[in-house]
Amino acid sequence: MKVEDIDRKVFELLGLHEERERDSELYKVFSEVFDRTTMDTLEYLKKRGQIEVLFGVISTGKEANVFRGFNKKGEQIAVKIYRTYTTDFRRIWEYLAADPRVRYVPKDIRKLVFAWTRREFKNLQRAMKYAVRVPEPLAFRNNVLVMEFIGGEYPAPRLKDVEKALGPEEFEELYSYTMRVIERLWKRGEMVHGDLSEYNILMWDKSVIIDWSQATISRNRMSKTLLYRDLRNITNYFAKKGVDVDNPDDKLIELVGERHERV
Repeated sequence: MKVEDIDRKVFELLGLHEERERDSELYKVFSEVFDRTTMDTLEYLKKRGQIEVLFGVISTGKEANVFRGFNKKGEQIAVKIYRTYTTDFRRIWEYLAADPRVRYVPKDIRKLVFAWTRREFKNLQRAMKYAVRVPEPLAFRNNVLVMEFIGGEYPAPRLKDVEKALGPEEFEELYSYTMRVIERLWKRGEMVHGDLSEYNILMWDKSVIIDWSQATISRNRMSKTLLYRDLRNITNYFAKKGVDVDNPDDKLIELVGERHERV
């Protein structure tokens, strides 16, 4: 596929007019993550009705961008596209190598990202099974993950973005809810999120936990370290908001029966 063909497909997917909008910010953001593999993958998902059009950026990061769009049914969706060339290879490899669910860890960076995307899809499914509110995973292929869109006219904000508008009672309720999520995942789902913080809790009709790529099961040798990280991050954040929080070391003992190395 030639560069000009990729450009044409980008414009078609975005619903843009090439002559008028080639310099638009939207196009610039999209063009950063589009390569031949990604375009072929989006084309595959479009033919199957999973993606009809993309029209906005929800978030950008070092490893992936999340876009807003519609599927063929006219339903709003969130589309997470992992970069196949700038992703932190070592970090992803270490997480996958430690996960007993992953039988083979590719050495090729693109295939590694594909395995990472599949893992996030499976993690979302597992979290939903144990009654944790997450974006429903709808489809995935290669480095593209299609999920439920959380929001209405605008994407739901992160806890970090609306914290100034919250009062003491709301922080207390959020803390209790988040700690119940951690406990439910560990005890019932034998699972840990591993990167839980105010940056990946969306504020909607009910708090929604996002960013599940690093989540893993309790049989993973890294699981207790990741569990302690979640406990520490959440208790530290809510303590700063005036909430009477648990001691993360004591909570870890309650959940796993032993102390663990601090991280």
